[in-house]
Amino acid sequence: RRTSSGFDLNLERSMLRKRSATLLSRRWSSTSAAPAGWLTSWSTEVQNWISMEKGGQEKRPMRDMPTRDQNFDHGKWGMHKDPKRHIRHFVTWGYSAATQRILFPDIALIFSSSAALCTYNCFAELPLYMPPEPIVLPSVALGLLVTFRTNTTVSRYNEARCLWGEIVNTSRDITRIALQWLPQSKDDKFGKAQAAKVCRMTKAFNIVLKYHLTIDGGNPDDRVSRTDPELPTKVKKELRKELSMVCFSPSDPVQARELEDCLSSSHRPLWTIQQMCNASHAGIWARCGDRPDRAIRDGQLLERHFQRLCGAMGACERIHRTPIPTAFTRHCSRFLMVWCNAMPFVLWPIVGTATPLAATFVAWAMLGTEDIGVQVEEPFDVLPLFQYCQGIAATCDGMVKDAHNDHITLSKDLEVERTGPQILVEDMEALEASFNMRNAAQKL
Repeated sequence: RRTSSGFDLNLERSMLRKRSATLLSRRWSSTSAAPAGWLTSWSTEVQNWISMEKGGQEKRPMRDMPTRDQNFDHGKWGMHKDPKRHIRHFVTWGYSAATQRILFPDIALIFSSSAALCTYNCFAELPLYMPPEPIVLPSVALGLLVTFRTNTTVSRYNEARCLWGEIVNTSRDITRIALQWLPQSKDDKFGKAQAAKVCRMTKAFNIVLKYHLTIDGGNPDDRVSRTDPELPTKVKKELRKELSMVCFSPSDPVQARELEDCLSSSHRPLWTIQQMCNASHAGIWARCGDRPDRAIRDGQLLERHFQRLCGAMGACERIHRTPIPTAFTRHCSRFLMVWCNAMPFVLWPIVGTATPLAATFVAWAMLGTEDIGVQVEEPFDVLPLFQYCQGIAATCDGMVKDAHNDHITLSKDLEVERTGPQILVEDMEALEASFNMRNAAQKL
């Protein structure tokens, strides 16, 4: 029995060795047969890392420009939580926007002064250095200062994002209500025209608000240099182009006039809200017949949403025009620069000739954190406002398409018994003519 069991055990061991050798040979042949494919996949992954580090924005002509992140999808969330993210962040160190902004003159100045101190101490009989207490004691205060400022800027960023979320939701509600309630039926041309105007102005409001809150319009592909003397002219040209593509058709005389009036307005976002009010008022008044109380009731439904847009716009202007107290920012910047430039005198007795590298690393960590806080302090220059506007335009166009395909049931198309006086679609031409005459008289 012992001999038989020993023979079976040896047989099993030999079979396991053969299987292991076969697997190793297959793996070796697969990896050695295509080294170019492995290098290609690795190069592609590194390029994806670089694009992720750039925030999805391929064009940032000047290093002092902020990096505008894009909305995250499933792919970006997967890369964001990838176990290799630490290696990715280290490999793409040079593409960091914060590193590029502080590289010159801040880091260059600290490295140069550290190198000069190191060179002097290597040849001097009495080297220059100081005890660590003058640096260590205020470090706690400096850390609290930078942390408090960074937390405050993050709260401003979060509030700005919540406000634009409110704008997105309200824009959807206004479009939905206008397409549902302003036209009476499929044959109501006047009501459909007013609903179309509300949809146009809803899209235009978000675009002009984006240009109202940013210096260059917030677009990733057409970023104008902020030092360009023709910056206002170029930005207005970009605004005209974007409004013509998304909202207004230059071939339509009415929409072309609306475009010119929008561009010439002193406060474009408020002008678009007023145009929404005018169109909704005309449509509601036309459907109320001889019951003005219905016009007041229906008008209040849309008026609440217009007030939400106006309130969100005012809150965005408050964030844009009110920074963190500037004395706080200046004191933090001065404190940080003195602390970083004094660091080499403390590091010299500890690290010796490695003082420039150690001082540069400490300065990079502290100045980079402070720089991120300064950039996020103006949240509308960092948030992807262009994607929010694209999403609103896509949603509005989708609901308009549903209305054209009769996917939205209008009130007069319902087969129900109505009570009270109703204005008929046959009288819409007379109402439209009287409405146009009243508008012409007001202009005169």
